Amino acid sequence: MAERLLTPSKITAWLDCAHFLTLQHEVEAGTRALERSPFGEMAQMLMAKGLEHEQAVLDRYRADGLSVFEVPERDRANNESFQRWVDRVGDVLAEGHDIVFQMPFVHEGIRGIADFLRRVDDAAAGTFTYEPIDAKLARKTAKPGHVLQLCFYAEAIEAATGRMPEWMRIELGSGRAEAIRVADVLPYWRRLRGQLAKLLTDDVVADTRPKPCDHCQFCDFEMVCDAAWRAADSLVHVAGVRNADRLLLQQNGVTTIATLAVLDHDVADLDEARRDTFVRQARLQVEARNAPDDKPPFELLDPPSIGDDELLDLDLDLDAPDPIGFAALPAPDDGDIFLDFEGHPFWHADAELFFLFGLIERSAAGEWGFKAFWAHTKAEEANATKTLIDHLASRRVQFPDMHVYHYNHTERSSLQRLVTEHGVAELALEQLVTTGQFVDLLPIVKGAMQVGVEGYGLKHVERLTDYERGHEIDRGAGAVVEYERWMGSGDEAGLAKIADYNEDDVRATRALRDWLVTKRPVGAAWRAAVLGNEEPDVELDERIEALHACGPGTVEHLMGDLLGYWRRERQVVNADAYRLSITDEADQFDSISAITRLTFQGLEPQFQKNGKPTKWPWARFTFPSQPVDPDIGKGSKLIVAVNEQEWVFFSVTEIDAAAGALAVTWDGDAAEKAVYPTSLVHYEWFREGAKLTALEELADEMLAGRGDRVGHAMVRRDLPALEPGRGPDGGVFVGDVPAICAWATGLDRSYVPIQGP
Repeated sequence: MAERLLTPSKITAWLDCAHFLTLQHEVEAGTRALERSPFGEMAQMLMAKGLEHEQAVLDRYRADGLSVFEVPERDRANNESFQRWVDRVGDVLAEGHDIVFQMPFVHEGIRGIADFLRRVDDAAAGTFTYEPIDAKLARKTAKPGHVLQLCFYAEAIEAATGRMPEWMRIELGSGRAEAIRVADVLPYWRRLRGQLAKLLTDDVVADTRPKPCDHCQFCDFEMVCDAAWRAADSLVHVAGVRNADRLLLQQNGVTTIATLAVLDHDVADLDEARRDTFVRQARLQVEARNAPDDKPPFELLDPPSIGDDELLDLDLDLDAPDPIGFAALPAPDDGDIFLDFEGHPFWHADAELFFLFGLIERSAAGEWGFKAFWAHTKAEEANATKTLIDHLASRRVQFPDMHVYHYNHTERSSLQRLVTEHGVAELALEQLVTTGQFVDLLPIVKGAMQVGVEGYGLKHVERLTDYERGHEIDRGAGAVVEYERWMGSGDEAGLAKIADYNEDDVRATRALRDWLVTKRPVGAAWRAAVLGNEEPDVELDERIEALHACGPGTVEHLMGDLLGYWRRERQVVNADAYRLSITDEADQFDSISAITRLTFQGLEPQFQKNGKPTKWPWARFTFPSQPVDPDIGKGSKLIVAVNEQEWVFFSVTEIDAAAGALAVTWDGDAAEKAVYPTSLVHYEWFREGAKLTALEELADEMLAGRGDRVGHAMVRRDLPALEPGRGPDGGVFVGDVPAICAWATGLDRSYVPIQGP
């Protein structure tokens, strides 16, 4: 009988996809041969990184002076069974080591190996037990599968020692240890344990089906599942159709791409517009597979039309440009740049690295040339970030109407994170972003057309153009693996392959932009070259620059970060609101921050208490049942995007989510821009007001050499200080924390805090 070992990958994969364990069971039973998918190298690299992180944690424990017992490895050469290995290891926990490394357990029919067990003493009882600890590459928080595995170890420890540990921990890749209270998650684990144990026995064959999930890209069975979907002509491969959509279609007898392509009747619980989008997408994909050697077919989408006679009386411009699609495309310029990054998400366990910033631009002679900004350390990443932004800003001075094109938001959002992380070129990048310098082609494509491709990633959509790329590296993950090889070998040929791949990406992006230009509707207006009319806050910028000039790690630099906090947060809020405003209707429908499928019911005049009409009427809408944020109420701000930097704000006057009724103020901005919303997005932002003013005063005093305010002490993280009082003991020493606590709780009123000027 084949042994089945519980591993982190199995638990995590099982939570995402039960079919994984079915296929893994077949491999372990010898009924299926394992053919690794092309992503096997990526998975192997991540496994190696995980082992490196595990070793680093072990080294740290040793450096801390803890006694470590390393469990002898399993004797695979002699086919030692897992149970025999456990028996040979014996009762290690009774020996009292500080750390036990790689401890195998068999408990309740499940087997697993704990990365670390750490001794925890109960001084009062004179006993000890162990806490389970796993080392994971995740940097922010533990994944559900990791926590469940730790629950198994906690129960196994209880069975071995008679005591359930109170805590279990994850040593994250960031270097931080996350603690989870066992009692908080144990009931959930126990509910799942029986099901998981049953799935891990040899005599049970689970009736599961493959479904797309986050684990697919790292799964050894990716090709197995894809072959099954291809054979079944599964709806999985229809672009834009999600799991919930597939279930609705399948429940209505639509189970294949071919049947969806000719669907001509209503689908229960699926609105007509979304059904038509799916049918058109399937039809285009069927056309594409019937002519595999041709470019994929496409259909331009009609701009939204109202078609309601009642609206003609509102004096609205019904042909107002749509905020997405071709209306978001600016005119080409000789100074245009096309940009793409390559990064290693697990360069080190505690850090990722963008190792290549690649772009193409036109020379004075009219030739498109490739530039590569390499970075092999975090210091070089900071320098490359600044050099790139300086280059973009300088080129814009030379070409005021130029833009930086990229596909999907990664390049822009990554730059915004990098300038904050490294404290370089923040203001220069902000100016480029807020004035519309960056142009993401993905929402333009999705808003302008449907294409007969299985996904709207660049590799699919670029087939519309005449551009042909090399195939030595086919995917971004391949570039990561190639860079990992270079880190080990130093072979410059590997970097050359990555540069060629990156150049392919930027040239394909340019080819797509040029192709889109040829497909613009006749007479369509270009997006404005420069967006936004907000004047930069020169004084604030000068303060931040002066403070940051003191260098990272100084209190002045930290104060500069504080001054820029609200601006950075506002950029994040703005970006999220914009993306939701232009995203697919189905995503809006599922988000509590958006109200979509609005149907206009008319304008309604409003009156003051004295009977006089207010300046602006209300616009009333109805909408179908959908999740709505309960924080959206009277006075809330809702937006619709005209472009990335220009929105129309509506103020909620009435809303009844249960009844699907909404009323908003139809003010001059809405009337002037002739915006007729079919979806509105909640915009949550509170003006910083007096808080920013107070920080600016503190910053000015700090720059003037006066840092004696309480606020300055807080920025410096000074300990609380006391002024000696008039008590019989003659006062207390400055920084006497017990005395501070006594004073603060009213137990001793003889001492008062030192007050700043």
